[in-house]
Amino acid sequence: MKKTVIALIYLSIFLTGCSSLLNPSIQNALKEVRTSNFLKNEDKTKTIGGIDANSNGVRDDIEGYINLKYGNNPKFVSVYMQYAKELRRKLTLASDDREVYRRASHKVSRQMVCASKIDYEVEPEKMYRDTMIIYALSVNTKQRKAESNRISSLVSGMVFTLPTEEHCKN
Repeated sequence: MKKTVIALIYLSIFLTGCSSLLNPSIQNALKEVRTSNFLKNEDKTKTIGGIDANSNGVRDDIEGYINLKYGNNPKFVSVYMQYAKELRRKLTLASDDREVYRRASHKVSRQMVCASKIDYEVEPEKMYRDTMIIYALSVNTKQRKAESNRISSLVSGMVFTLPTEEHCKN
């Protein structure tokens, strides 16, 4: 029963995706992050991928946010970094092939499930908060939002398998 409820929650969040950013609590949390000590020098460059000076696949400002917020827990850092990396990889694919984005979307959703599991462990009442903040930071410019919307249009109508928590144990 618990797995069914969690699966339904994951599915509803996954399907609402970007519209969750309109949620006032997510907007307030994002404002708090932007004024906190956790986010330094938010990347608002015009490139889709943003600045990744160490070439690890995660935008530097998002990497800094994750390290500052979760630096005392390497497991959390690892999971959020994987999520941020898959989001950035998906945004920077620059393809018109729907199948490419279907596969990328599946990878992102798998990482989102793992990150959301940590959100739940840290603050159950704020499940998906940090995953949505990382997503919002990932699409924080006009160009990035436009690319995210283009990708959403490409995958619109596709069917995705719902990831399970089991793959998070690796």
